[in-house]
Amino acid sequence: EKFNFSISLGLAKYYSDAISDNVKRAQEQMLRMGTYPSRPSYGYKREPISKDKTEIVVDVFASKVVQKAYEWYATSSFSMELLRQKIKSEFGVDWSKGMTDKILKDHFYYGLMTWKNKQYKHKYPPIITKELFDQVQQVKASFNKKPFKYAGKPYIYRGLLRCGHCGLAVTPEKHKGHVYYHCTQYNGKHGAEWLTEDDLTKQFSAVFDKLQMPQEAVDDIVEALQTNHKHKSDFYHDLLSRYQTEHQKYETGIEKAYDDYLLGSITKDKYEEKRKEYRAKQKEITKKIGKLNYADEEYYLTSEYLLKLASNAGKIFESSEVHEKRLLLKMTLENLELSGKKARYDWINPFDKIAFYASRQSWLPLQDALRTFDWREMREELISLSSPKFRVFG
Repeated sequence: EKFNFSISLGLAKYYSDAISDNVKRAQEQMLRMGTYPSRPSYGYKREPISKDKTEIVVDVFASKVVQKAYEWYATSSFSMELLRQKIKSEFGVDWSKGMTDKILKDHFYYGLMTWKNKQYKHKYPPIITKELFDQVQQVKASFNKKPFKYAGKPYIYRGLLRCGHCGLAVTPEKHKGHVYYHCTQYNGKHGAEWLTEDDLTKQFSAVFDKLQMPQEAVDDIVEALQTNHKHKSDFYHDLLSRYQTEHQKYETGIEKAYDDYLLGSITKDKYEEKRKEYRAKQKEITKKIGKLNYADEEYYLTSEYLLKLASNAGKIFESSEVHEKRLLLKMTLENLELSGKKARYDWINPFDKIAFYASRQSWLPLQDALRTFDWREMREELISLSSPKFRVFG
C-alpha cells in the first residue's frame, strides 16, 4: 500500500509538472509572438473576438488619460500630487499615488511588455512614443533631487530662481501664512533680501504684460496659420494611413508565417527569421508614426494659441494654477535670478521677438507699427514650435 501510494504521488506530481510546463511553453510562445498573456496595463482592455477568444485593444478614453498624463508630467511643471489633481479635475479619474507612479514608468505604453523580469516587444498600438517615455523618466529622476525634493508643496517658484549675487538656489519658506523666497546664503552672508510670493507674482505679471500685440497683427497671423493648417492636416492623415496599412501588412505576414510553420511548410528557424525581420520593420514604422504625431495638426493650432497667449499673457498668468504658472515661466523665460528684490530674466525665442516688437508699438502709431513689423518673420518663428508642453493649456 505504501509503495502504491508513493507511485500515485509521483504520477500526480509528474502530471502537475507537465501541465505547468505546457502553460509556461504556451506563455513563452505568446510572448515571442508579441501577445500579452495576462491583464494589460491601464489604457488597454480585452475585447471578445470570438466565443472563446479575446484580444487586447486600446481603450480610447483611458489611453487619452495616459497620454495626457505623460505630456503634462514631461513639462516638469507637475509634481505627482499636482498631476493627480489635474487628472481628476480634467477626466474625473482618481489615481492613487502608487498607480500614478506605476503608469509613469510602464514600458507597455510605447511597445515593450515585461514578464517575469524579461522584456518583449508587443504587437499592440503604442499610446506614447519612446522619446516621451524617456523624457518623463528624466523628469521623475530630477524630482528626487534638490530643489524639487518637496515639490509636492504648492510653491510656485521653487527651483526656478537663483540668487543673482552667489548663484545659489532661492528657496521658499512659509511664515505666518505667507510664503517668502530668499537665498540660502550657504556660501556666506551677503544681506540677501526676502521677497513674498505675491510680490514675485506681480513682477512676473508685469513682465508678461510686455507681450501685448496689436489685434490686427494677431488676426493676420492666425488667418495665415489656419490656411496652412488645412494643407498640412490632409498630408498628415494621408501619411498616417499609409504607415498604419504598412504596419498591418507586416502583422499579417507574421501570422501567415506562423500558420506555415504549424503546417510544416517552413522550419522554426525560418519562421523566427521572418518574425524578427517583420518586427524590426514594424518598429521603424512605429518610430515614424511617433515623429509624425509630434508634428500633427496641433502644430499650427499650437502656434495660434501662442499668439493668443502673447496677447493675454499677464491675465493668464495671474489666473493660472500653480503648475500652469510654472509652465508659463519655463515656456517664455530663462536665466531667472533674484537680484535684491528684483527678478531678472532673459526671454526665450520667439517671445524675445514678440516682446521686442511689442515694445515698439508703445511709441509707434498703429498703422505705422503694422507696416514696420515683420509679421512673416514672426509667423515663421511661431510655426517652428511643436513641443507638447504648449498643449497643456489647449
